[in-house]
Amino acid sequence: MKHQILLINTGGTIGMIGEPLHPSKNWKEITKNHPILWDFSVDYYQMQNLVDSSDMNPSIWLELAKIIKENYDNYKGFVILHGTDTMAYTASILSFFCKNLGKPIILTGSQVPLAKPRSDALQNLITAIQIASQYKIPEVCILFRDTLLRGNRSKKVDASNYFGFSSPNYPVLGEIGAEIKISWDKILPPPKEQFQLEEELSSDILVLEIFPGMNVNFYHSILQSQIKGIILKTFGNGNAPTSPSFLSFLKELQERKIPVINVTQCIRGSVEHGKYACSQSFLSLGVVSAKDMTTEASITKLMYLLGKKYSYEEIQENFQKNFAGEIS
Repeated sequence: MKHQILLINTGGTIGMIGEPLHPSKNWKEITKNHPILWDFSVDYYQMQNLVDSSDMNPSIWLELAKIIKENYDNYKGFVILHGTDTMAYTASILSFFCKNLGKPIILTGSQVPLAKPRSDALQNLITAIQIASQYKIPEVCILFRDTLLRGNRSKKVDASNYFGFSSPNYPVLGEIGAEIKISWDKILPPPKEQFQLEEELSSDILVLEIFPGMNVNFYHSILQSQIKGIILKTFGNGNAPTSPSFLSFLKELQERKIPVINVTQCIRGSVEHGKYACSQSFLSLGVVSAKDMTTEASITKLMYLLGKKYSYEEIQENFQKNFAGEIS
């Protein structure tokens, strides 16, 4: 093994240049003013097409998964450079792909490019490399500013603040100051079986956000499409309108065996079917509670389960299982 860590560059703000900002393929040029980065035991892998993370998509996820699979036995851990906008989605899907993960996969990025003054990139990158090489954390994580977060519990909560990420429904995995303090009691246990990569997914899903005054008649056109699953973003503890037209829409989805996942619009908290009368009907309409999962984890988990060709009933059952610490 030549080096300890494989650093994978997917693009994102951290390596951008110019006005307007766009990804640069010249990593050596970007890092020339930060020679400390070349002192670490790191191999560098640049993906063929660097992207702004707004262009992140399942094909790139599958390419990332392939890179990890091919190099899994050669490194102590992986650090992935990634744009912040969709970092939580990528961290979530990788947590489902990587079954029996026994080493760290840490995603990081920055709010300001590495090549610009006052960038947060250098601290994030150095810390991610240090943690990946020194701590055997069997998880997909996000490292941002001074916190290490479980990837599938994370959300981007600020568009520009250096403290851009949070883990609303799960404690942080580590705090970084003068020392790195890992909360080992919050870390997933090491796997008992061999690492396995599961690369199936289907993106034929739709996210519908409930709002006051919505016209449900528009939703019925969805039933004429090839949609395979729906994420329903509801109020509070999973509440939604009780109008006959909306309940009729859900009933038709149930009859067509299209899984519906109920995710709260709130940053914190959990979906609790039946706590309020307005969510009572979900219990008989086959709507699945995402409980305290993030939207990002819910979307990617549904993609993952659909990719496994599970039946309607199997998706309902498996969605509520805990695969990688994504749900309480």
